[in-house]
Amino acid sequence: MSELLPPAVAAPPISPPPSALIQNELRSIIEPDLLIESIQAPRDPEKQGVLLLRGRLLRPSHVVFPRWQAALARRNFTPTLRSAAEEHAATGAPLDSAQPDDVYVRILPGVARPGRPRVWINAVLFVLTVISTLFVGSLYGDTGLVINSAWDFLRPENLMQGLPFAATLLSILAAHEFGHYFAARYHKVAVTLPYFIPMPLTFGTLGAFIQLKEPIPDRRKLFDIGVAGPLAGLALAAPLLFIGLASSVVSVPPPAAGLMVEGNSIFYLAAKFLVFGEILPNAATGRDVMMNQITFAAWIGLLVTALNLLPVGQLDGGHTVFAMFGRKARYANLATVGLLTIFALAGLPFVQQFLPIIGSIGYPGWFLWLFLILVMIGVEHPPALDDVTTLDTRRRIIGFVVILIFILTFVPVPMRVL
Repeated sequence: MSELLPPAVAAPPISPPPSALIQNELRSIIEPDLLIESIQAPRDPEKQGVLLLRGRLLRPSHVVFPRWQAALARRNFTPTLRSAAEEHAATGAPLDSAQPDDVYVRILPGVARPGRPRVWINAVLFVLTVISTLFVGSLYGDTGLVINSAWDFLRPENLMQGLPFAATLLSILAAHEFGHYFAARYHKVAVTLPYFIPMPLTFGTLGAFIQLKEPIPDRRKLFDIGVAGPLAGLALAAPLLFIGLASSVVSVPPPAAGLMVEGNSIFYLAAKFLVFGEILPNAATGRDVMMNQITFAAWIGLLVTALNLLPVGQLDGGHTVFAMFGRKARYANLATVGLLTIFALAGLPFVQQFLPIIGSIGYPGWFLWLFLILVMIGVEHPPALDDVTTLDTRRRIIGFVVILIFILTFVPVPMRVL
């Protein structure tokens, strides 16, 4: 799994409300760009901000907000920008006197300060992930391992048998994470290097993630950082899949109990048809692709891309739909949770007894993802500091392309047992 984790921001120390002189200074930063209609000094400055200004923007938000943020940061304050409707939905602020184009500027005490990087942790986790993916790759297919004891699995000559798998999978994951990383650096948003997660079972890794070290300023930067990862990963996974398929063979799998079969996405099904000229698996002949290490790793890379593009929470897909649609993205979030629930329930044996027709879409593994979403990731996406700036036409087109990529790469049943 790859996720952009939000920054861990320490609460600012409790301090007395700012003086009238400081309030006037803060107001003077905002006033040239905002026709102020009302000013409030909230009762709880630590939670509600030291100033709340309502008014109409005199210039586009994507032009003025970066200047506000920089000027206020020098004074150890952070601004947020919300439309009147968003402020009402979030805080219950009255809309009686607010106009449709009114915005709220809330000035909060404190600034997220990025801590010192601990690159050694990233390096150790990466080395462990290299070993775990080499180990899993060496067990895949007929690699001719010479095993006399359990420790022989870790012998360099045996581990190197899994190099095609490890190199393919780690290249895709690295491309994905560094897509996020370089997009964040381009927008001057502090971010960690990727953390790879080793797992010496299943795929050899649980994926990777990077952590933001400060809030994302606006929806355009959120969008760019969110989509850069899956687009970079897909740019490498797609050609590697075709390379792997071209070097794989097609045959009838030997009868074997407990044989694991990979699931089909629309993209994977089309790729096999383009390479082999037939729909695989072939229901009439039983023929299917015997995936080699490169094909298997590329298939995992596409699966990771699709999982991260689930339009929910702070996954890449959640970033995308929130940047595009704002609070309306919650409908996509809830629909995603609903569909995953249906897929998970359809994989239960007693449900299939009553509704055998849905057995083909059932996969109990979605219960784990529902747990991660509901307990750890969250269903809805928090707003950016500037939640008024909207996407331009070019970004919206890219956003719909990313949604299409999710549809083409999503696998309702990632694995099934014959």
